[in-house]
Amino acid sequence: MDALDKKILEMLHVNARESFATIGKEIGLSAPAIGKRVRQMEEEGIIEGYALKVNHEKLGIETKAYITLVMHQGPRGTSNAQKQIQAMEEVQSCDRVTGDDCLCVLGYFRNNKHLISFLEKISEYGASKTSIILEV
Repeated sequence: MDALDKKILEMLHVNARESFATIGKEIGLSAPAIGKRVRQMEEEGIIEGYALKVNHEKLGIETKAYITLVMHQGPRGTSNAQKQIQAMEEVQSCDRVTGDDCLCVLGYFRNNKHLISFLEKISEYGASKTSIILEV
């Protein structure tokens, strides 16, 4: 991976739908050359996929929160709990972490009442701490 590939990745990170022609003009390569480099990075696993950015407020999401969990059960149960929590519709990500906490959950909720309901649901897995996201 060279400096041109890094610039291509930077541009795709800003806008994953950017045309190869536009990227090429910016860095001085042809659209086919950009396409070849992108395909190579996909084949090598550097680019794993492309993401969609959604305006959640327009979908009625008022509350976003990070929730950390200290599990009731031992480490063996953590991966099972992680799978079950990850499957819940409110959960955007559920990561196993080091430190005092076992899991860190990013959740999107219609409102605070919805968040409270979610916290009650996951209380069976462990003790939670919640940080509501005020601004991104």
